[in-house]
Amino acid sequence: MNKAKKTSPPTGPATGRPANTFHFNLTGLVVFSLVLMAGASFITFKLSAAGRPKLAEAFAVDPNDKSRSIHVGAWGELITRDIQLERPDEYLSTEATDPAVEKWTFSGMKPEAVKALLVSCGLSAAQIDGAFTANAVTQTGAGTEFRPPEDLVFSLSPETRGKLYQGLTGKNVNIYFDYPFVFPDDSIETIYADPRLQPDDVALLKKLVYPNGSANQLSDYATMMHKIPTVDRRMAMARVLSRQSAVFAGLVIKPDADIDKIAAYWGHTPNVRFTDIRPLLEALKALPEGGNLSLFYLLPKFARDRLYTFPLPSQPGDPIMDCHWSTFNFASETPDNRFNNPDYAIQYIRNNYYNIATPSICGDVLLLMNDKEEIKHSAVYLADDLVFTKNGNNYSQPWMIMHIHDLLSFYPASPPMKLVYMRRKVD
Repeated sequence: MNKAKKTSPPTGPATGRPANTFHFNLTGLVVFSLVLMAGASFITFKLSAAGRPKLAEAFAVDPNDKSRSIHVGAWGELITRDIQLERPDEYLSTEATDPAVEKWTFSGMKPEAVKALLVSCGLSAAQIDGAFTANAVTQTGAGTEFRPPEDLVFSLSPETRGKLYQGLTGKNVNIYFDYPFVFPDDSIETIYADPRLQPDDVALLKKLVYPNGSANQLSDYATMMHKIPTVDRRMAMARVLSRQSAVFAGLVIKPDADIDKIAAYWGHTPNVRFTDIRPLLEALKALPEGGNLSLFYLLPKFARDRLYTFPLPSQPGDPIMDCHWSTFNFASETPDNRFNNPDYAIQYIRNNYYNIATPSICGDVLLLMNDKEEIKHSAVYLADDLVFTKNGNNYSQPWMIMHIHDLLSFYPASPPMKLVYMRRKVD
């Protein structure tokens, strides 16, 4: 086959068309050059201006982006974005490779008393008699240990499961009864739809989830993990269930920002040295369009070191890093482990705090109380509707920033929890 020969395209007068010819004298050449330079400069300016956001637009929020917002107040111009946190794989490997057996521990109770308690919480006598076999029950000097058979666990209806586990909450029977996986509103649907999960594993999860108010919960984590056949699939489930809704927050520092006003709000928090932060704020303010500053810079060291992280799995002798330990150590240089003792924490609140109607200062404390006036959760108010919190006393819960309304949905109860705000007394 003959190949076509490549030829260069015709140029200049060889095309058969007359070439355009310009003639200049020296003065005309100078004028023409200046016109070209002016035109090029104008075009360059317009193109760069089109690509450069105006000051008013530099920090604009896309109205279609529901995860992002800006709120202006005494704290400055606060910009927030909703994010999702998941535990690192390294923290999940143990429970995925060697999942624990589900155990219910009833301290100071004999088997017959345990049976009576389970009946009062919704189980039938037939269910209990069938489950209380010699292999499932161990009586010790400290009480009774019950290892519920898988058949019993999977046979429970969502309503029975919810009544049973809520009846056992607060009795130290199982950590997942006291601190279950909570899926506020319809967030459980995003878990079911996660492409990392196998359909069979999603089916297991659906059998074990139960309602509590407007939320859904999971307490039979150990039983479910034992039922999932491979390490990789257990890892995927553990990772997906570890997902936590949090808020990433910062300040917008525009050229007209009032640094002194920002200092007045954030600078009074113990162990926050605003003089160390001011140079950075002034530098951002001096930029033509300003800049954004992470809230990390405005928090005390305790919170700054832990924010958006998961604690390591606990070891014997480690402090119980629960909500009260995290709340009342928020501004501490060195954590005070006496806050592990609920009685000490309650007395500390009575001695050092007073009630307020609405939080307005960084460091105010939020308390969630049940209908018995028991404090079920505490968190630290930061600004706008944001709190610093750790939801639970186990290592599967990170330290994070949350919207107050999202925090409330994380603690469903009937009747609903009472929200109380406290402020530290001035020494």
